[in-house]
Amino acid sequence: MTELERLRDVWRKLGQDDPLWAVLSHADKRGRRWNADEFLATGRVEIGAQVAWLAQFGLPHASTLALDFGCGAGRLTRALAEHFEHVVGIDVSATMIDAARWLNADVGRAEFRVNESPRIEGIADRSVDLVFSHITLQHIPTALALGYVDEFFRVLAPGGVAMFQFVDGADDSLRGRIFGLASNRWLNPLRRVAWRRRDVFEMHALPERLLAERLDANPHLRLVEARDDGSAGAGWRGRRWTVVSDEAAPCRVSRDGYVLYADPLDRHIGAPLIAGRPHEPHVERALREHLHPGNVVLDIGANIGCFALLAASRVGPAGRVVAIEPLARNRVLLARAAQENGFGQVEVIAAAAAEAAGEQVLRTHPDSSNGVVPDAAGELLREARGRFERVPSLALDTLFEGAERLDLVKIDIAGMEPPALRGLGRTLERLRPVLVSEFHPWAIERAAGERPIDYLQWLRRLYPAVTVLHRDGRRSRLSAPEEVMRAWREANAAAGLGDRLQLDLLLEP
Repeated sequence: MTELERLRDVWRKLGQDDPLWAVLSHADKRGRRWNADEFLATGRVEIGAQVAWLAQFGLPHASTLALDFGCGAGRLTRALAEHFEHVVGIDVSATMIDAARWLNADVGRAEFRVNESPRIEGIADRSVDLVFSHITLQHIPTALALGYVDEFFRVLAPGGVAMFQFVDGADDSLRGRIFGLASNRWLNPLRRVAWRRRDVFEMHALPERLLAERLDANPHLRLVEARDDGSAGAGWRGRRWTVVSDEAAPCRVSRDGYVLYADPLDRHIGAPLIAGRPHEPHVERALREHLHPGNVVLDIGANIGCFALLAASRVGPAGRVVAIEPLARNRVLLARAAQENGFGQVEVIAAAAAEAAGEQVLRTHPDSSNGVVPDAAGELLREARGRFERVPSLALDTLFEGAERLDLVKIDIAGMEPPALRGLGRTLERLRPVLVSEFHPWAIERAAGERPIDYLQWLRRLYPAVTVLHRDGRRSRLSAPEEVMRAWREANAAAGLGDRLQLDLLLEP
C-alpha cells in the first residue's frame, strides 16, 4: 500500500469505530464517551478565538468560502459556518465524512467531501478566504503533508488566510528524545498496547525550514505569525503558521442570478463590468434566446467567463458548458466564479483553439484580459509592458468525438476563428449547433493569414444565412458573404473606425 492508502485505511477504521475520540483523543472519552454537544462546543471555542484574532488585522478580506482540511467529524467545519457563507470540510476517510454529515445535518452552510487524492480536488485556484487545519498535518507523512501545504497556497484567495498547525519535530524533553530516536515502526506497538486497538494514528514531523522554502517560492504570500502550539501533546514541538495572500483582490460582480470575478486593471472587460456596463449586450441577448435547460455549450475564448457563466445559469445542472481559455489568470477568475455559483456543469480547458494540437504564442498585457496572436495585437498589447506567452493549442473535435449533442458554440478569439472552427469542423457538420462568431476582417487577415471572405464562404456551407447582431440592437439577415463584408465596412464607416470594428454574427442551422 502507498502511504496515502495506509493513511486512508487507518482513518477509515478509526472513523468507523470511534470518530469523535479519534479527533480529540482525551483519555476519558475513549469508547464513544464524547457527548456530541460537548464535542462540538470545543470547535466553537477554538474557531471563535482564531477568527477574533484574525479580525484584529482585518483578515481575511472576505468571508465567502472557508476550507477545513482534515475535518474529521466536522467539529471545526460547523464552527466556521457561523463566520463564512460556505464551508467545505474535506477528509481522507469516508467514515469520518459520514460521521460529519450525520453530526452536522442541520448546518446548511457546511459541505463535506471525501478527498482521497494527494491534491485538494474540486477547489479552484485562489478561491478560498480561509484555509484552516488543526491536528491533521501532524498525522500525515512528510512528503504528503508538504504537498497539501502547496495546495493550501494554491487555493488561497487574494486577501485570504491559511492557518495551519503542524509538528516541526520532537522537543528536548525525555519523552521528546525518545520520540526523536524511535520511528513509528517502533512506537506503533506501544500505541496499540496503550490504546487497546490495532489501528493507531502516527505522528509525523513537517520541518519548518521546508515550509519556509515553500513560502519563499510564493512572493505574494506573507507569514503573519509563526508561534508555538501545544496541541500535539508532550514530547512534540508543535507550531502554528498564519499566512496571508497579498495579491490584489479581483472584484465580485453580481449579474442576473449569478456572480463573476473581474480585475479592475483589465481595461477591456474587467473595468467596464465593475463600472456597471454590460459586456456586449447584443451578444448576450442572442445567447439568452438560444440557451435552454440541458443544452451543451462550447465557449471558445471564454476569457473571465462573461458568457460561459451566463450559459451555465441558463442550461442548469443538467447541461454542460465547455469553456476554452488559454490564459491562466482568466481561468482562475472563471473557475472561482463557477465554484462560487455552484456551476459544476462548467468545464474549463486550458488551451487555445486551433486546427491541430500544438502550441501558440500570444501577446498579452498586465492591463488586459485579452491574448492575441502578435500580428493582430492592438496598441495596448504592443506596449513595452506587453509580453509574449506560450500556450498549448487544441483541435476541438477531439473534445466532442462521440458526443450526441452540441447546441451552441460561441467564438471570439481575435481573428483566429477560421482555423479554430476548422479544428471543430467534423463536430459542426455532424451536430449543427447554433454558432455565434465574432467577425473581424482586420484581425483575421493578420492573425490567421486568410481572406475574411473565404471564412464566410466556408461558414456558408454549414449555415446558409447569417444574422448580423448590431451593437445598437438591430439585426440584419443576410445570405451572401459579400453582403456581410459590406455590412462590416458600413459599420466601420459609421463609427469612424476605419477597419478596427468587428461584427458579431449569429448563424443558425
